[in-house]
Amino acid sequence: MSMQKSHEGEKQLLNINIKESKEYEQNEESKFKTRAKLYRFEKKENKWKERGVGDIQIFQHKTSKRCRVLMRREQTYKVCANHYPAKYIKFKQNEGNTKSWIYNAIDYSDGAAKDEILFIRFLKEESANKFKTVFEECVEINENLPKTEETTEETTEEKKEKTEETTEKKTEEKKETEEEKKETTEEKKETTEEKKEKTEETTEKKTEEKKETEEEKKETEEKK
Repeated sequence: MSMQKSHEGEKQLLNINIKESKEYEQNEESKFKTRAKLYRFEKKENKWKERGVGDIQIFQHKTSKRCRVLMRREQTYKVCANHYPAKYIKFKQNEGNTKSWIYNAIDYSDGAAKDEILFIRFLKEESANKFKTVFEECVEINENLPKTEETTEETTEEKKEKTEETTEKKTEEKKETEEEKKETTEEKKETTEEKKEKTEETTEKKTEEKKETEEEKKETEEKK
């Protein structure tokens, strides 16, 4: 299953929010808001590329109670970050910079599910720490929501882990099967050798018996 299909449930919700109006945001409450600069890592070019400067917010929907991260560029108001806080996301600092965070997320700011490496630089260390705290609180909120068709969609990371576990299991099973085949082959070899030894013993015994019979016949003829 492709990443885009595996996140179809999230895509249906998040695509609503990519509109240039604040219509959907009116049904959300802001749990966090601050000005920041956002970058994403371009793998092909192997470098960080600026996504925009503006307010980054963490919203919670009034009805569904689901939380998401949204950032729009100032002036153009274009979405440059749009993803859910989820348990697979791990934060790390950029070379000890206490005013920034780097993390992976399945982001929908371009309208399709993309596994992005994001780098957010805040104005203050306090803002960076507050963002992480609220983000982690929202992870718990999202994880404890009633399971629906959308919320039961597996993340790319979870699918990756499952695939790796399945691959390891199949490799182990294949190894065990090969070992069993090897043991069976060795057993067959031993059986063949045993048969060969038995045949040789039988042949030797018959030869010995034949020799003894011939000697007995010879003695009998001499007595006559």
